[in-house]
Amino acid sequence: MMIKQDSREPEMQLVADLNNIDITFKREFMKVGDYEFENVLIERKEINDLCSSIIDKRIETQVDALKKSGKDCFLIVVGNLKDRKVEINENCVLGKIVSLVYKHNIKVLWCEDDFQFVFLLKNLFKKVHERLRGIK
Repeated sequence: MMIKQDSREPEMQLVADLNNIDITFKREFMKVGDYEFENVLIERKEINDLCSSIIDKRIETQVDALKKSGKDCFLIVVGNLKDRKVEINENCVLGKIVSLVYKHNIKVLWCEDDFQFVFLLKNLFKKVHERLRGIK
């Protein structure tokens, strides 16, 4: 499975290889999102980056760009809210997540680390591939 990955994102090929997951990442500059496969676009956020992007409102610009892409959009958060280093009330973070889901129709997934992130990518994109091909 070939997944387009933004060149500014951390290298995930080693994680996929260690997990024995059949994914190849094609690294290139992406104007919108961090990962793309078929009609799905993913924005990946480490927990501290998510918190910072809520504070400086960068998340709003990113969400608008995702929505304008016309693709099925996901936000995948990596890390635990309780481990954040950025000073922000957790209710603000959770409220923003609800807003992304309800108001902006962005699907949100949460995982603990890069190993789980790659596993999520594999399974999500496998389901996308099956749906587009009419496979049950």
